[in-house]
This record gives sequence, structure tokens and C-alpha cells, in this order.
Amino acid sequence: MSLLILDLGGVLFDIEFEQTRQALLALPGYNGTPLTFGVEQQSDVFVAYDRGDITTAEFRTSLRSMYGFTCSDQDLDRAWCAILHRGLFADALDRVARFKARFNASRTVILSNISELHHLDSAQRCAPVFSAVDNVYLSYVMRLRKPDPNAFTFVCEREGFSPSAAVLVDDSSANCLAASALGIHTLWWVEEPAQPDA
Repeated sequence: MSLLILDLGGVLFDIEFEQTRQALLALPGYNGTPLTFGVEQQSDVFVAYDRGDITTAEFRTSLRSMYGFTCSDQDLDRAWCAILHRGLFADALDRVARFKARFNASRTVILSNISELHHLDSAQRCAPVFSAVDNVYLSYVMRLRKPDPNAFTFVCEREGFSPSAAVLVDDSSANCLAASALGIHTLWWVEEPAQPDA
């Protein structure tokens, strides 16, 4: 009997951080302020938005203030959501089933660091995997974001499992290290790059 905690982006949903970073850098008015947006490290404003510390309107205002963007809300939202253009991995549902079998999971949940805009943009495409698990935990709703240990303990407590009876599958080494420190078993998932067509 175990609790299986699956990450969404990078494990079940094919995301490209660089797509959003480049889309933001290309927006009109960009002032050259360094913009960090990746799986292991992000600028504070992106972390705050993922964690639900700021609203979508405040997020847009912060981006304009920090980076000088002069574009419309629609263009800003489109650039922010460029990371999501690929959608679920073709075998996402198979992955859920394989992970469940591999770890003999009695409960399976998704725990995702995700902002409101990213959730709204991807929710319909995520519906198949959301339906394949017992519960979905989103950072901006929980007001907790990985690798904060409280994010993991929150999920374990809600699901009625001790950390030692939980398994995390995540593409972030920082998230895996934080979970492991709590006694959660971890699988650091590294997606193999697509092979070029012959």
C-alpha cells in the first residue's frame, strides 16, 4: 500500500521552459533585465505566482514593472503559456498505469507547481490524466509549492499516508531531494530527448 505522487509538467505533460522564456524576451518593451525561468531555478515573481501569493492581475503588473513589457494582457498571457504548446506526452496515460503498477500504489495523485494561467490554458488537455488519478493538487490553489517540504507533507496528510509510504516521481532534482529528506521514496524522472528523424 503506497501513495504515488506524480509531477505533471515534465513527467506527464511535455513542457518547454525555453519557449516561454524566449516568448517573454521577444515582447515589446523588454528592458534587458535578466529573466530566469527553468525547471530548477526561476525568478522570484514566477515562484510567487505559482504559489498563489499574487493574483493574475498582480502577476501581469509585476512583469511589466520588472521587465518593461508594453504589450496587451492577451499577448503577455500567450507568451507565459508558450511553455505548454506541446500538450500531454502521447503515452501519458500509459505512464500513469505503469507507475501505479511499479510502485503498487493504492492511491495516486498529481502534485503540480502551476500558476492560474497555466492551469486555465492546459486544464482541458490535462483532463485525461486528471481523470486517471485519485486527486490533483495544484500549487497556486494549495498556496504551497515544491520543493517546500510543507507541500509534500500537506499531500501525505490529506491522503492519509506517512511520508515513508509515499513515492514521488518528479523531473526536478530539488523536488526529489526535498521529498527524500522527509522519507518519501523518489524517482527523478529525466525525459530522454526526442531522436531526430532518420
